Amino acid sequence: MRRLPAPARVERAFLAELAAHGIPTGAYNLPDWEETAEGLHATLNSLFHHTPPTALIIDEVPFIPGVLQFLARRGIQVPGQVSLVACDFDPAFAWCQPSMAHLRFDNAPNIRRIVRWATAVSQGRRDLKQTLYPAEFVPGGTFGPAPKGWADT
Repeated sequence: MRRLPAPARVERAFLAELAAHGIPTGAYNLPDWEETAEGLHATLNSLFHHTPPTALIIDEVPFIPGVLQFLARRGIQVPGQVSLVACDFDPAFAWCQPSMAHLRFDNAPNIRRIVRWATAVSQGRRDLKQTLYPAEFVPGGTFGPAPKGWADT
């Protein structure tokens, strides 16, 4: 639902940032796929077929084992050939070597906002306010340097 028919705000910002750096954007950068094991592996096959990506940003932690399995079966090294970044932290990352690169944010403001929204809805008030909270990038060992030549773009 965040990809089609139109990308959500965060996804639009991601595509805009790529475009601002002269990187052409399209379905390759934000693929739409059936969220099944078969759909994940088919999408990864298509992404790595012609021009392998240098980084994968995984938006949901449950997809990470499937991505890691795909890469391992093809001998693709993390972070040597591709960087992996999770959009959220998971306690299972403590078992990863190298450590998983991820975004970290405080859930407390989100929880307070959800409670305010639920209260408004329960009282029959319309609450469409959208609030964004800052996140911190935690590099981890799955995040490597960009390929030569990318620093100049």
